[in-house]
Amino acid sequence: MIKDLRVQLIYRVVLCCVSAFAVLLSLDVFFLPGGAVGAFTWERLKFYTNLSNYVVFVVSVVVTAATARRVLKGETEGYNRVWRTFKFMTVVMILVTFLVVLFLLYDPATPEFWLDLGNQAYHFWAPLLFVFDFILFDEKGTLSVFAPLYSLILPLLYVGYIFILGATVEGFTYPYFFLNVANPAGITEGMPGYMPPLGYGGVCLWVLILLVVFTVLGYLLWLWNRFGKFDGKWKFDFKKVLKTQRSREE
Repeated sequence: MIKDLRVQLIYRVVLCCVSAFAVLLSLDVFFLPGGAVGAFTWERLKFYTNLSNYVVFVVSVVVTAATARRVLKGETEGYNRVWRTFKFMTVVMILVTFLVVLFLLYDPATPEFWLDLGNQAYHFWAPLLFVFDFILFDEKGTLSVFAPLYSLILPLLYVGYIFILGATVEGFTYPYFFLNVANPAGITEGMPGYMPPLGYGGVCLWVLILLVVFTVLGYLLWLWNRFGKFDGKWKFDFKKVLKTQRSREE
């Protein structure tokens, strides 16, 4: 792990800049192909990709600010001390954004995927930079065994949020095919925006599948957090708290 706080700060400043750019693109505040200044509508807040990028930006700013304060105080080595569990939950959240886009929603083999600046920013670069921040800089052995289960909270809140919008907003169009409970009145097969309606049962099945994916990814990342050089040996450490390193930090 990279303990140099100055290296962490430089990386995180870059991460914040990329994440901020991704947020601005998701809000469509730039004049770009397919978008224009002032094109933002509240419906952008129904997309998991956008919401997960907003969370990434907030967490990145908080962690970067904490790192900057420590560097300004003269500290040179250490690990992030703020929002550890929530940061991990966000890592899992944004990693799913990356994987779902690659394998379910878009075809990365097409030129259009790589030429779309928005796709690059909030589907690719911001997620990967945030995930690698965890991989490269987070302290080993600090996450609870329950942390991957906590990572299910954010996607479940999102699903509940979409169900509420679908039940209360007239003409609401569901953002993804696996969440499409029903099409709005007037949209039939063959029309733009049509997706096969799954009903609540079909959507819940997809949600269950995705929750399994979240859990598996969460525990793979948790295992990474538990693997390192402890007592001079590379091994998995399954202790609840890694006392030796934490005591040096505090």
